Formats: sequence, C-alpha cells, structure tokens
Amino acid sequence: MAKKAKVEVPDPIRPPDHVSKRGVHYWWSPEWTRGTSSANDKFGKIKAIREPSYKGGPDTVNLYMVAKDGNQTFIQGSIQQEFKDWHDSRQIDYILLGETPESATDLIISETEDTQYV
Repeated sequence: MAKKAKVEVPDPIRPPDHVSKRGVHYWWSPEWTRGTSSANDKFGKIKAIREPSYKGGPDTVNLYMVAKDGNQTFIQGSIQQEFKDWHDSRQIDYILLGETPESATDLIISETEDTQYV
C-alpha cells in the first residue's frame, strides 16, 4: 500500500486571535488554525459548527479540532466562550449589513467549510 503524502498545516503569518489560559494560540478566520505544540510552532485545523440550542433558544456555534483522518473533537474549556464572543461580534457586523442572524452564522461557518483539512 502506498504511503499518503503528508500535507502540513501552513504557519499563520499574523498574531493569534486568542491565546488560551494554557498558552495555546488560536486563529479564527481565515486560517481556522490552532497551535498543537507547547512552542506553538506546529498547527492543527479547527472548525466551527452550528448546533441546536438545548434550551429551545437560537442555535449555538461550537468549535472543534479536526484530526488528520477528518474526525472532530469538541474543544473544551473557556476557549468555547471566547470563540462564541468572537462569533457574536462578527455576527452583529453581518446583521448590520442586512443579514439575518441565521444567514450571518451560515456565512461565518461557511468559511471553515472552504478550508482544506489535512
């Protein structure tokens, strides 16, 4: 069986959008990347997914790590709230441009769909 060529996640060229309490660097749009080493010199892909609210309110957005095999793992901790705060701010920008809250979320999430995960 032939070995599959390994494709590296590109290094982000700008400062991170957020640094977690544990020092993990996160880049939201357009990179959708996070540091995966203690030196933040290796990177993995992240993905935003819209999910139904459990309380019957509006849908929510959660952040997942994407493995090389395509499996997704929920990212735990305060980073979820930081991401949701960023998402809400960005969603307001789209709403001010005439989008509905749902279509604004779709536009933000679709950016992660355009990202090639490896």
